[in-house]
Amino acid sequence: MVEDKISLILKDLAKLKEDIKVLRKEMRHEEKLDTPEYLEIKRVFNDLKKQKKDAEEIWQQELAGDDDYQKMREIKIKKEEEIAELNKKLFDAIATLPPKPFQMNLEMEEGQMRVQIMPEMRLYLNGREEKKRAL
Repeated sequence: MVEDKISLILKDLAKLKEDIKVLRKEMRHEEKLDTPEYLEIKRVFNDLKKQKKDAEEIWQQELAGDDDYQKMREIKIKKEEEIAELNKKLFDAIATLPPKPFQMNLEMEEGQMRVQIMPEMRLYLNGREEKKRAL
């Protein structure tokens, strides 16, 4: 008796799901926009995207030949490496602390900074977690 009810309900569910599937397919077909005006707009849009991409590539090639830009890139890379090295030193120093919460306030040029170190060796600067960075 209960098994019959369950099987009937499951059959009804399957039928309704199939009906919804058919309706969705019909709706997608109706929603598809394929007027000549739309297709022309779409073609022009794709052409503009291609022109934009080409202009960006040409600009990147010009920048690659610019000595000042290359020097700035090298300086940026050096600074990032210095940050990674200092970050490693910071986390090495944190690892030497006893595994208990630690908090301190630090006066920086930008203003006061709150430093929190949690027992799981996570560092929070002004409430935001600082991630370990590898070289």
